[in-house]
Amino acid sequence: MGLLLLAASCKQPASETKPAAPPPTVPQQASALAKPVSLEINGYNYTDLAIDSFEVNGQGGGDIEVSSIDSGGGKGTCCMGLSPGTRFPVELTLRWTRDRKRWCEKTVQLKGIGTANPRHLGVHFLPDGHIEVEVTEGYPDLKLKLDRVDAGRRKPTGNSVQDEQSARCRDGYDP
Repeated sequence: MGLLLLAASCKQPASETKPAAPPPTVPQQASALAKPVSLEINGYNYTDLAIDSFEVNGQGGGDIEVSSIDSGGGKGTCCMGLSPGTRFPVELTLRWTRDRKRWCEKTVQLKGIGTANPRHLGVHFLPDGHIEVEVTEGYPDLKLKLDRVDAGRRKPTGNSVQDEQSARCRDGYDP
C-alpha cells in the first residue's frame, strides 16, 4: 500500500502537465575538409520503375535502372563539390523524371561527411518515396536487395511509385 501511495503522489494532475518540448535543432557543424573535394554522384533506385534522369543541385546524376539484388541500378557521374568550411547539415535539391515529361523535386539533408577521404555521394531513392543521401569513401553499399523483372520495372504488373505523394512534381523541366 505504501508503494501505491508513493506512485500516486508522483503523478501530476492534468492541469499541471508540461507541454512536450520541441524537437532539438541540429546544430550546424563545419566540415573537417582540408581541401575542396569533388564527389562522384552514384544513384540507387529501389522503387518499382526506372528513373530516366536525376540531378543533385543541378549536377546531372544520369539515369537509374531499377535496382537488383546485386546492383543499385545507376552509374557514377561527375560531380558535386564540397569546400573546406562547409557547414552541415547541407540542403541538397534533387530533381528527377521517369519519362522526361513530368519532373519531381525534393530537398533532402546531407548530415555530414562520415569519412576522412570522401569520394562518393550516394543518392538512394527508396520504395516509400523517401530519399537518403550519404558521403562515402568507396562506392556506397546497397541499402535494399530486391528482385526485379527487368531494368525498367520491378514486377510484371502493378508497379507504382510514391513520387507524387512525397515530392513536388509538375509537367516540364523548369530549373
